[in-house]
This record gives sequence, structure tokens and C-alpha cells, in this order.
Amino acid sequence: MGGKYPQSIITDQCAAIAAAISQVFPTSHNRLCIWHIGENSKKHIKTLRNNNDFMDLFNCLLKYTDTEAEFELCWSREKRCPTFNRDYFSRGILSSQMSESTNHSISRRLTKTAELCDFYSSFVSVVYEWRNMENGEDFRCAQGMPSMMVDDVKLLSHAREVYTIEIYYLFEEQFLKGTACHQESVLDDGCHFKYHVWRPDKDVIRHEVSFKPINLDICCNCKLFSELGILCCHCLRILNVHYVCSIHDKYILKRWTKKVLEGRTVDISSLSSNVGVAPSIWVVEMTRKFQRLIVSSQDNSATRQCCEVAFESAKKRVETEVGYIHIEEFDVQSSSGIVQNPSSRRLKGERNKRRSSIIQKKSAVARGRKSSANKVASTTKSVVQSMVLESLSEIVGDGYLVHPSSGSSKLVHVNRNSKDNVFIDL
Repeated sequence: MGGKYPQSIITDQCAAIAAAISQVFPTSHNRLCIWHIGENSKKHIKTLRNNNDFMDLFNCLLKYTDTEAEFELCWSREKRCPTFNRDYFSRGILSSQMSESTNHSISRRLTKTAELCDFYSSFVSVVYEWRNMENGEDFRCAQGMPSMMVDDVKLLSHAREVYTIEIYYLFEEQFLKGTACHQESVLDDGCHFKYHVWRPDKDVIRHEVSFKPINLDICCNCKLFSELGILCCHCLRILNVHYVCSIHDKYILKRWTKKVLEGRTVDISSLSSNVGVAPSIWVVEMTRKFQRLIVSSQDNSATRQCCEVAFESAKKRVETEVGYIHIEEFDVQSSSGIVQNPSSRRLKGERNKRRSSIIQKKSAVARGRKSSANKVASTTKSVVQSMVLESLSEIVGDGYLVHPSSGSSKLVHVNRNSKDNVFIDL
């Protein structure tokens, strides 16, 4: 990786790994896997988990709190909650699921008695498949444009031009959430604006957005940009209010843009229809020709030998252009000619490809395909915030709570009558 340390590393609470990370990657931020924390809770707080109110509170604090102050309302456990990690880029990942997915994809091709060479061969095969999928996605982003849910919106049009398809859908989701937000100005000196932004009947605690029109500096205490690399719904709401028509370059991560394709070895031009025939049509046509040639040669040993020699020669020439191509060998001697059941079979309904990444899941949500888990997440936070606010009704009175803009662990109480902001320890 050119000597670069990873910004975030997610582990399963292994003390040895944590100690190694602090020595080998001293600038990296170690996070704990949310899934493993949930599994540990089943062992250590089994009785409490039987209480539905406790589980709502537990899940909300573990996954859905936005700031340290909100988390400190009920529980203080550093490294166990995404709230404490929003200052560090993590691509929105909460668990070590991608690592587990890699393990699963390789292990299903091997047995416990497999040798190191077998592992390497399978590993190369898996990586080759995934890179082919990535190349296909690169081609899709280079050649196509995502559909817009709202036409004639300058910010969305600009985002569609610069972002990849999946990231654009995430951006669009945040923009649409921003249209449902309300804002209240708390500072306006002509050069610097501050707003309290919230969704009515959704957000009990409001977010503070700071905006400077001169250089288009904008920040929100939800810290979505530092964690995921795209502007949050609160910031997009304020940019829209101030008629900002494009995203400033400092808020566009190159890793999420179409420009990232320029640094890859994938030759997009070679995949386009400019070479004469579209790739999908060429594959079908060449498969048909080779299949016909092989079928015609199967009953003659001389023609079989001719095909095998031609294949090895073609494989070597192609590898000089694209790199090593892994092809699993078939044991002809052990075959009886009778079709046998596979050594391992998928269960009905089980997927036969790599599990969706966090980005793919989030983009699916943005396109309206909301999973039951996401629906639960949306309602759980509202329920817990309402419970907390009810218990604090005497303190809040005729005012409201705001997430602190600094790293404070105390919420800001805004009194509607006096407009005095007071940090309160809850």
C-alpha cells in the first residue's frame, strides 16, 4: 500500500491483535466489531436481553447514536460504539464481515487437508473473480449515468457527474433526507452562519451546522463526512438553503469518484463498443465457436491433442497481456463418466456470490429497497430518544437539546425564551 497505514482496523476484541496494531500501525484507529459485541452480550447479559426496552436502548446506543454526548446520556463505553469513531474514516463499516466473507469464499473451495499450494491457487482464483466483478462495475460507471429521483437539482446533477453510481445513490439518499429537515438560524453575522437542523417527529436532539459562504466551509456535528466521505443530510439542507449549486472539491473524496478509474490498470476503452463488438456479444460469439470446435474434436485423439496445444498457446499469449489466469484442473482419470453430485451443495435460497458490501447495502436503501433491519433501526432510535426526552422533560422545559459542536460529552440545552445556551451534564 505504498507505506500507508490503514485509517481504521476492525477486530474481534482480541487483546493480542490490539497490542500488535498499536505497535505496527501506531496511527491507525482500532475499532471493535459490532457483531462480536452483540454475540458477547448473549453470554454475559442474557437476562437483560430478554427485556425489550433494554434491547431497544442497547441497540440504539451501540449503533445509532450520533455524538458522544448522546451516547453519554445512558452509557459510557469507549471503543464499543461508532459514536466514538466518527472522527476516523471507516467507510461506514461496523463489523469485520468483509474479512469473514473472504474467509468463507476461500474455505468453501478447500478441505482441511489442503496444502499451501492449494490455498494459494484458490486464493488467486477468488481474487481474480472479484477483480472481474470490479472491472465490470468500473465499466458500468464509466459508460453509464445513474437515474435521478429529482430532476433539475444542481447539487444532484453535479454529484451524478463526479461520483460512481453506488456513491451517487448514497449522496442522493442524504439529499432527500435533507429535504425533510427543518432549520433554525442561531448565528448570522454575514460571514458565518450557524443552524440547528432536525427532522420533526424524528430527531429529538438537533444537530448544529456551521457554514461560511466565502470559502464554502461547512461542518456538522454528526460527522458523517469524516466517517463515510460524503456530506450529511444536515449539511446538504443548508447548502440548498444558500443556493449552492455544486459540491466543493474539498468535500469530494477521489476514492468515491469516477476519476479513481484513471489510476487503475483496467483499460476501459478496450471494453467499449469502439473495438467493433460489444463485450457481451463477443463473449457469446467466441463461446459458441469454441464449443463447436471442441465438440467436433471429442472423438479423435489427434484433434483433441490439437485443441489442447492450441489452448495452452493461447493461454500463454493472453497471460502476457492480462496476467496470470487460474483454471482449475479436472481429474480425468478419476472420472467414471457418470455425473456425480457436487461435494457441497447450496441450500435452497442461499446466495452463490459474495455478500453485499456496506456501500451496496446503503445504495439499495437509497433506492427505496429498505430491508427490515433498516426499518427497525429507523424506529428504534426514535423510540429511545422519546424515552430519554420524556425522562428529561423537567430539565428541557420550553426548549430543546442540541448535539455539541465540539468534542464535549455534554448536550447543549437551548431555552426558547432566553436563547441562552447551557451545557448540561445529563
